[in-house]
Amino acid sequence: MKIENAEEIQELKAIVEKLCKKHHLIIQIAEDNYFKIFTDQSSGITLFLQLDENQNLSFYFLQRTYDVFYTGDRSDAHVVLSLMFTAFLRFYKSGISCEQFDIAHPAVQDEIWGRYLVPIQVPILHGISTAKQLIEVVTEIIEMVAFWRESLWYFTGCPCDKCMKNENIDNSNYKYSLEDIEDLFSDLHSISSRNNYGDRERPEWVYFYDIEEEVTMIKSSSLAKFLKATLQLYTDKTEQLKGQNGTFVLSDNIKNFVHDDTNSEMDEYFKKVNTNGKLKGYPVIPMENMIVTVMDDYIIALGRICGFEEYKKEREIIRKRNNRESELLFPIPQFKWKEKVCPDQFELLVKALLEREPNVKSVRRPAPINQGDKGRDLIIEWNVINEYMSDTAPPRILIKVVGQCKSGTSTIGKGKVLDIRDTVETHDSQGFFLAVNTQVSAPLTEKLESLKSKGLWVSWWNRDDIEMRLSKNQDLIPNFPKVITSRDKIKFVDKED
Repeated sequence: MKIENAEEIQELKAIVEKLCKKHHLIIQIAEDNYFKIFTDQSSGITLFLQLDENQNLSFYFLQRTYDVFYTGDRSDAHVVLSLMFTAFLRFYKSGISCEQFDIAHPAVQDEIWGRYLVPIQVPILHGISTAKQLIEVVTEIIEMVAFWRESLWYFTGCPCDKCMKNENIDNSNYKYSLEDIEDLFSDLHSISSRNNYGDRERPEWVYFYDIEEEVTMIKSSSLAKFLKATLQLYTDKTEQLKGQNGTFVLSDNIKNFVHDDTNSEMDEYFKKVNTNGKLKGYPVIPMENMIVTVMDDYIIALGRICGFEEYKKEREIIRKRNNRESELLFPIPQFKWKEKVCPDQFELLVKALLEREPNVKSVRRPAPINQGDKGRDLIIEWNVINEYMSDTAPPRILIKVVGQCKSGTSTIGKGKVLDIRDTVETHDSQGFFLAVNTQVSAPLTEKLESLKSKGLWVSWWNRDDIEMRLSKNQDLIPNFPKVITSRDKIKFVDKED
């Protein structure tokens, strides 16, 4: 429990109001459990902060500008500014890896109405157990948004009305000229029929976005300098490690995987940009469904899946390797599992960890273990990505998920998890979740993946996933002695009396 009384709620609201006033942010909605905060018309970021009934924090962003600042088609502002923001988030302090979703214009086919930016890997949300910690995280999120805006305008020049007027700059004078961006793009791709392009004087950019190919190209010396400076913000050491089908990009808190064909695509752009040979290489900024790089004055973004789910898939492929990959991906565990795990305690452990997941609203046990619950151990309310989002539909929806917990001494196979779809339908649910104390077999993994491809929301945790979460919530370990203990001294985080 993070916030226990009305005084703490009022304290949170007061701190949010103070921070927004300090950083010149606009509070559009401020309720006990919900905040909507807008940066300004030029940067166009809206922050949505929400606490559920258990005071679990979640947040996401909307990138949308208005024609009072960027006249005409504003797709370029929505695309370019969202890329600058999410690339910044990826390397700011402990890092945040986002998914980005275009919101189609309701009336014009090839215009982008706005873009949802949904945090997926969010280290700062793990381990929140007190009101003080919650307030600290909310403070960090707001200050992060303000720092991004300040940093961006430092490199590109402030585009506010006052500064534009003083420097005699008028953004309505854009020409929609592609210049050499179109030549660079067309040499590597046949340009699809769905594209968007334009240029601005401030922020200075020439931009091309092939909506169908999901390729964005920007030429801007000031934005390139901003991204290069952004890369210096990250405090965690980042390792790149070759996998079987691509490259892992690993840090302490964020895990990404970039497929070989995506790397090859980037290499082709690099060869084209680096015709004079002065560049030695290019940085990789991977997110959940986007990869961004900067090459001289060019910024290139590909809409490609390279997030945590891809990392997990590739990790399973190389699990049995006994070399450097194993050292980086599967370090010696700090946990000691019981040889025979107590099923009841294991289920309670999974329930406790789920309750601390950022996007889980509630978890309940419908019946005592082994007492005829028709295949369900847990009923979970889970906020998941809304595949049918629009300008009126939010990026996440709340679904009901049936959870099962399976413990054993060997890999859990298909024979241990039966009639998944029937179980889900019986309980009028939209998803299935599985937690095991060992590993999920390859045939069971294929079965779960096939259910995802048929429209069922599916997720699962194996031993590594549980240990990763326990490392962030070590205060839970003493509660489950019949499941797991720690080899090292347990670190309690602000545990209250």
